[in-house]
This record gives sequence, structure tokens and C-alpha cells, in this order.
Amino acid sequence: MVLNVQNDKETDFSMMGGQNEIPAREIMSKEIFDIDVASNVLEVARKMAENDTGSIIVNENGNNIGIITEHDIITKTVIKNILPAEMTAREIMSFPIIATKPSTSIIDAAEMMARSNIRRLAVMDNEQIVGMITDRDIIAIAPGLNTILEGLIELHHENDFHPKQEFGRGICQRCGALVEDLTDINGLMLCEDCKEDEGYYD
Repeated sequence: MVLNVQNDKETDFSMMGGQNEIPAREIMSKEIFDIDVASNVLEVARKMAENDTGSIIVNENGNNIGIITEHDIITKTVIKNILPAEMTAREIMSFPIIATKPSTSIIDAAEMMARSNIRRLAVMDNEQIVGMITDRDIIAIAPGLNTILEGLIELHHENDFHPKQEFGRGICQRCGALVEDLTDINGLMLCEDCKEDEGYYD
């Protein structure tokens, strides 16, 4: 499942200069690695190590349904003293995959990452993941964004807002329908009908 986050344009980044108009395609890594959802976490970790990557896409029947990062492995297996071979990719993956377009500017990508509290942002073109951007990629190009990223992440934590956050196209986690608009309701991505069933109205 892949979602395109609709950006909230509240922050003025104009002072950062023209370098931040660089599109995501210019800094993204084009090496994307994936693994089947049924693989165990030991297999996931080995594939990530073999390819020297900090994240891997999880697929099921040819569809991208989640992402696993080093942080997921550490927090969901290692510190819980669970053997990696005894857990599957499905159990520890993060979902949905937050994605942006190749033409998105790095300043917008940075804002999206900060507001979504992620350090890796997928780049999607024609329904396919074509690249990945990390916070380090952005800071390497525009070091001044480091302060902004930290500030937005802190704002995200302080406000802890999200009873209702609008997302783009994806699959409803309650009824399974593919819809154009999803809403985050208490951690679940729901379509309009299911959102109303939960008692939430616009």
C-alpha cells in the first residue's frame, strides 16, 4: 500500500534559496530492494546487509505493501529479545508507504518527511516506486534544512495532532476498497464510508 501525502503549506521556506527547488529525482537513490512478505526477519536483515541498504520494500503478489527499516528490526525484534527467524516481514513492516513524485522539490520532500515523522521517503512514478530519498540525502544537498527538519519533527511531537489526517489514493484498512481519498482515524487508513461508520464526519 502506497500513499501520497497531501502537504500542509504552513511553513515559509522561501529563505532557503533556489537550491531547494532541486527535484526529488536528482537526489534519490535508484537502487530499490524488495522482499516477499512471508520472509522472516533474519532473511530481511541479511538481504539489507548484502545490499548495504537501510531499508527494504515488502511486496505481496507483486504489490508494494510496506517498508522495513533498520529501526523496525531493532525496535520490533532485538530490544524485545525476539529471534529474527521467528518473525515475518509482515509482522514488523511499517505501512502504508509514504511516497512523493519525482518532480517534488527537496524542500517539499523534507516537509513531508518531517510531518510524517519518517526518515525515508519513496519516490513513485506511474504506480511504481522508482527511488528512495533519506533525510541524509536532503541534508547533504541543503545543510540548512537540518534545522527545519528538526523543528518540524519537534512540532509534530508537541502537537500530537492526528485524530484525522487526510491522505491520497490507497486501500481502506477496514473494507479493503481501493479509493482516491483515505483518512487516518486512530491509526487506521479508512475510506469515507468506513470513516462515517466510525462516527467521524467532515
